[in-house]
Amino acid sequence: MSTVFRVMLIAAALGTGAGTLRAQERVTDLLGWVPSRTNLVLFVDADALGKSAIAKKEKWGTSGEPVSGLDTLPPGVSQLVVASQFEPRSGPSGEAFVVRLKKPMSDADLLKGTGGTTDKIAGKNVVLTPNSRFVANLKPGIAGGYQPANRQDMGRWLREANGEVSPKLSPLLAIAGAGVGANTPVVLVLDTSDMFSPALVKTRLAATATFKDKAAKIGPVADLFGQLHYVTVSISATDKLAAELRLEFGAPAAPLDGAAQPLMLEVLKGLGFHSAEMDQWAATVRGSTVTFSGPLTKESANDLLSPFLQPSLGAVDQPAPEVPAEQVKLQASKKYFQAVQKKMGEVQKNSPPTFQKLTAVLNNGARYIEELPLLNVDEELLQWGAALATTLRTMAVMSQKAGGAISLAEANRAMSTVSTPNYYTGGGYVGGYYGGYGWNYAVPSGSTSTAVVDNYATVNNIQTVTSQNEALYRRETWQAIQAGTLDLRRKMVKKYNAEF
Repeated sequence: MSTVFRVMLIAAALGTGAGTLRAQERVTDLLGWVPSRTNLVLFVDADALGKSAIAKKEKWGTSGEPVSGLDTLPPGVSQLVVASQFEPRSGPSGEAFVVRLKKPMSDADLLKGTGGTTDKIAGKNVVLTPNSRFVANLKPGIAGGYQPANRQDMGRWLREANGEVSPKLSPLLAIAGAGVGANTPVVLVLDTSDMFSPALVKTRLAATATFKDKAAKIGPVADLFGQLHYVTVSISATDKLAAELRLEFGAPAAPLDGAAQPLMLEVLKGLGFHSAEMDQWAATVRGSTVTFSGPLTKESANDLLSPFLQPSLGAVDQPAPEVPAEQVKLQASKKYFQAVQKKMGEVQKNSPPTFQKLTAVLNNGARYIEELPLLNVDEELLQWGAALATTLRTMAVMSQKAGGAISLAEANRAMSTVSTPNYYTGGGYVGGYYGGYGWNYAVPSGSTSTAVVDNYATVNNIQTVTSQNEALYRRETWQAIQAGTLDLRRKMVKKYNAEF
């Protein structure tokens, strides 16, 4: 590996009260609390992000909305990491998050803020939230959560999490995460050591548009990906956002010369992470490093990070201001309804260029709704939200199936040239008293005729019909959702005598 991140974070933050200076704390220090099997980590320096020009101008973190992206991070969180084990075939599993709080929370605050139930695991007090996530104070000022709510996995994590980086944890995570700083407050790192089989990569590359009719280049590129050490996505924040996708190999990346940009675009589209501005990004190949970088909108950044930045992060934020007892249910229900309605609006107006992107948007929307705070929310609203999440996941399945059918049809698109021999033909007829008889003959002329035969029209028809049927299903589903939402809103207004 010739290029690594060597810049370490120096971030001091002012304390509260007498204004004493808090000790310098690095985001990577939080790796001492993540599960040792982690290979995927999102680092966010929320303090540094909040000081950026774009965050100040747009007043990020002040809306009071549930977490859905960089602009809605919990105001009580100073730094955070989200960690999981990623497997290419099945995706991430066993997600844990760890946050450094601006001021410590008590176990009682955790319980009150989530409305969960208390438990004791591995000698620590934990809270099981209504969203099926465990949260706990790891030490004063450091809190964390784990999902799914598997009690045994939670116990294993708590026993090994002591603030010291586990020797079993990949050192590449800390090396790459050290790039977090004042102007680059967000870094996503995936340790890919020994992750990709060159033989499997070769098969996948052969099916890409990038390497169509370039069979000789596939082998060297596949071998290169077998030596991929890690991948990072770094987001810088000044008066605007920009991002860099970086691939670090264990060998010279020269086989990707001329192919890096189209391949990165194709991979991002296939994963559902592509956004329009990425079409203008520049790719560079230097030594064993490939970078792909350019401007990024806030919306695209939030889409990219939506699998990690979810409402459940708010479970470890400072308690909200006290609300009069008679207003508690109304306020919680209104906040829930407005959050769901806003997310549904964002999902509906999103018009992804690919079915992979559409599937990701729908699934992320469903997860957002499932992780919203449930404490004191009207039961009928909760049933409505659960039904909407299920509907979004069903729409995602339909989108995935449509995309798969279209890809399969495309894979079977074919054209061939058919050659047939030419013949001299002739014949005759002789009549007689008892009837006549005739004959004909065909003699090869020595030449051939050729014709081009293809199934393009059939394939185009299958793809068009599939796309139209999915769009019709989605349009009719949204109409039903809108009608049901309007009806529910009327019920809530009548029930609480307040606008929703």
